[in-house]
Amino acid sequence: MSNELERVNTGINGLDELIYGGIPKRNQVLISGDAGTGKTLLCFEALYRNAKIDIPSTFITLEESKSSLLENAGGAFSTFDDVDELVSKNTIGVYSYDITEVLKSTENWQKFVTQIARNSKSNNSQIVVVDSISSLRPYADSDRIFTRSVALLVQNLRNLGVTSFITVETPSLVSEETTGLFGTFMFDGTIWLNKVNVSGSSQYVISVVKMRRSDHVKSTMPFEITTKGFNIFK
Repeated sequence: MSNELERVNTGINGLDELIYGGIPKRNQVLISGDAGTGKTLLCFEALYRNAKIDIPSTFITLEESKSSLLENAGGAFSTFDDVDELVSKNTIGVYSYDITEVLKSTENWQKFVTQIARNSKSNNSQIVVVDSISSLRPYADSDRIFTRSVALLVQNLRNLGVTSFITVETPSLVSEETTGLFGTFMFDGTIWLNKVNVSGSSQYVISVVKMRRSDHVKSTMPFEITTKGFNIFK
């Protein structure tokens, strides 16, 4: 593997090591997992860690308001005491969209995808998060329309030249949604989070399922979410 490969360091404890140095720049990465496994928080921490070293980013939420997102992230990561300042400076741009309006028509969806480009260009974002495409599926008339909508979104992000994290709710590592509809060809990488039962108690686990242009650790690793961020055990 060439040492000249440009990478985005997430800054998350243990994650960059799983990908031998970080996410290859301009990769479009699917963050998959069951509800409550930390997908949104993982993405938010990656943006926060990069904002701390003056790398701008954009967080697009389709599932909650801007204030709710920041409140939830602040509640989980209580030591991130400068989040409001970073958002105020637009180092982290946060935008909330009403999913019912976004998917009211094909034209609305195309306008939304174009608006993401405008949002990210407003601060020259290098990283973009879209949370979550799960909310699109109930409004799409068919799997084909859903897949085409996601394809348009991913291609737009690729054209922008950004590294992106796009979340989707899936109950298992191997699912129709992540491997049948779009997962195997549309995204450059897939990172899976879940909860498993270990000796009668729940344990968070994470696995890098694939990552184009980079080798990665194949094992599923346990992790915890602390007030200081994620901690992935080696």
